[in-house]
Amino acid sequence: MIKKILVAYDNGDKAKKAVENAIEIAKGSNGEICLLSSVKMPSFITTVTTPDMINDLQEDTRKYFTEVLKEYEGKIAGEGIKASFVILDESPGKAIVRYAEKENFDLIIIGSANRGTAERIFLGLGSVSNYVLQHAKCPVLIIKG
Repeated sequence: MIKKILVAYDNGDKAKKAVENAIEIAKGSNGEICLLSSVKMPSFITTVTTPDMINDLQEDTRKYFTEVLKEYEGKIAGEGIKASFVILDESPGKAIVRYAEKENFDLIIIGSANRGTAERIFLGLGSVSNYVLQHAKCPVLIIKG
């Protein structure tokens, strides 16, 4: 039975749908939900900015996600579901897989890439969702639409 659900959250539309799906699953299994975000900047950003700019951007991102995730935590708790969140400073795919394994999650829910139709045709799943799908040791639910 699914008791511990990890939701990868990046504030995209599919991540928001992932939260809604997690709520429904948790209600049916008397489970708990943990929302996870990463503030690690993509490598292409680190090549065009200074370390100070990256630190400022990561700190602003952390503050933003803290507010957003606290709001979701309250919404989930309002549904009678135990909720928590974590914000990590590592590459999103690796952070999700590592945290899920470390904390023994039963399910990871993640949105597919926030890409347009043409990008999906040529590139398929996003790099983060694909990484999680290939490396996670628990089931992964990918939200596509």
